[in-house]
Amino acid sequence: MFAYLGTIDNFPDWTVVTKPVLTVLCLTLLWTWETFLPFVGNSSNRWRHAGRNAVVAILNTVVLGVVFSVATVGVATWATEMQFGILNWLNVAAPWRLFAAVFLLDGWLYVWHRMNHRIPLLWRFHRMHHSDRQMDVTTATRFHLGEHLIAATLRLGLIPLLGVTAIEILVFETLVVAGTMFHHANVSVGKFDRPLRCLIVTPRMHQVHHSRLQPETDSNYSVLFSFWDRLAHTFRMRQGDEAIEFGLDEFEDDRWQTLVGMLKTPFERSTQQNAATGSLRLEEASDENRID
Repeated sequence: MFAYLGTIDNFPDWTVVTKPVLTVLCLTLLWTWETFLPFVGNSSNRWRHAGRNAVVAILNTVVLGVVFSVATVGVATWATEMQFGILNWLNVAAPWRLFAAVFLLDGWLYVWHRMNHRIPLLWRFHRMHHSDRQMDVTTATRFHLGEHLIAATLRLGLIPLLGVTAIEILVFETLVVAGTMFHHANVSVGKFDRPLRCLIVTPRMHQVHHSRLQPETDSNYSVLFSFWDRLAHTFRMRQGDEAIEFGLDEFEDDRWQTLVGMLKTPFERSTQQNAATGSLRLEEASDENRID
């Protein structure tokens, strides 16, 4: 397998720039949208908030690029050459193979996201993302490096199991970048939200997931396609259009919004008082929310 680790150099030039170019484009368009037509009024410290999230994103991108980019392509190329994995064994033909690859990878992201909420160790890292009190397009980049490292390591084993190619991974990751930035953005698509969320995750749907109310936080885990939540009975929507309060009670203090505070989030223990507050929030939320 190690012979395939240099295959990234053989990829067309456009594959190298597609993801970063789309990232900048989506970020610019959605930032502009939420600047002039925000769903919730913009905060006075919006630029500082965005700057901190951007630093986290740059750190993650550099480390993941150095550690995993070549390995990911190498493993995918090996699986393709050896015809190893589900898609190869089933001999799925193009263009259906690409749809199948995106479908399977998105299904894994649903499982992975739900694991991050259910397994205490994973939640320690993932809660940095949920501690953001100002949800906007930059929140899509606010993930702890530890969460990314665990996810990327697990994916190295998933790639040969599924039999996805390096190009299919690139297409999927590009879609994920666009999708996550869209549904984290502080925007509203109005009456189009309901028909759109029959297929994809919309901003309103994901805002519910970032609610402080625990039953809402523990719902709407889908990343691209929303039907995973419907199939698993984890889909939840609010009846009205009122603003949702974001963040986590135990990380309300301003120090957890600083760069150092965000990086230290996984190592902070929740107190008994916080646990009690979570139970109270769960009871209060039961009468305010419903599964749609």
